[in-house]
Amino acid sequence: MKELLKVTGLNVVFDTPAGRVHANRGINLMVNENETLGLMGESGCGKTVLFLSLLRLQQPGRIVSGSIVFDGRDLTKLTTSEMQQVRGRQIALVPQDHSTALNPAFTVGQQLNEALLVRDNGGGLWKTSLIGCSGRGSQAFQEEVKAVLGELALGDLVDTGRLLGRYPHQLSGGIRQRVLIAMALLGHPRMLIADEPTTALDRASRVQTLEVLNRLCERMTMLIISHDLDAIRTTCERVAVMYGGRIIETGPMLSVFRNPRHPYTRLFLSCQKFSRGDVLPEVTGDVLNLIDFPLGCSFHPRCPRAMPVCSELEPAEVHVDDTMVACHLYATGETTC
Repeated sequence: MKELLKVTGLNVVFDTPAGRVHANRGINLMVNENETLGLMGESGCGKTVLFLSLLRLQQPGRIVSGSIVFDGRDLTKLTTSEMQQVRGRQIALVPQDHSTALNPAFTVGQQLNEALLVRDNGGGLWKTSLIGCSGRGSQAFQEEVKAVLGELALGDLVDTGRLLGRYPHQLSGGIRQRVLIAMALLGHPRMLIADEPTTALDRASRVQTLEVLNRLCERMTMLIISHDLDAIRTTCERVAVMYGGRIIETGPMLSVFRNPRHPYTRLFLSCQKFSRGDVLPEVTGDVLNLIDFPLGCSFHPRCPRAMPVCSELEPAEVHVDDTMVACHLYATGETTC
């Protein structure tokens, strides 16, 4: 498979009055063309900073070292104008909060036309002249919009006039989510980033959104960030698990879900599968301080399998069968968690 994205040694920091926050610490990640990768981890582990850094939108955070090579080009070296040609056209983002991502002052048709106009006019919003726009656009625009919406199972709403002339607040959460996906697809991106695509959706809308993502997986590269194990299991070929600003385990989805190697991955998956009557796994210790990291492995104060070396040395990334794991258990020859 052809490598499309390779992140190497990525370090992103935020300077705050309380000190320097190390949001991403030596991230190593690879995504092949036409592959779907799921990114998992608890809130605050650095997932959002990572995918924003891929688009160079991590401000006020700073990329202090490392590289982000996309289709042979290091995005950390590109100018602002060069990045405008990447955002939306090469890498598109479907944001998490569909209730605020769409502009309440414009109809769906106007906002879809805006996506096309931005794509075709070099990225400057001032060129779109949307004020007073009827939302109808040219015939070519309408045909392209209709084709994309039809692919997302919204064709009936278009034909009956119940979508393009509506405002976002007049639509359900599931339809707003698919409109955001349509806006991303209109840019013809090489890679689509979906941030928590099933969050705040009812059961029916969630199923519809997963069906859409499954169809897209067949023809494009995707990075899906989610706490929803079913969403990851349904759509992703490989998964990467983050903790403390670092990728601590990555591998084929089935391998990681069935036999998690890292102690944190095992606890994370166990907590996600918790149901009524189950005993919730206990994670001791304080929540990780991203300003004052502990020596050694960042997870060792909370790890049930911690050894003396864990508090002294940060573990290297090692390959165990078909997965990569950053854990001293495997560096010392132990093969089970």
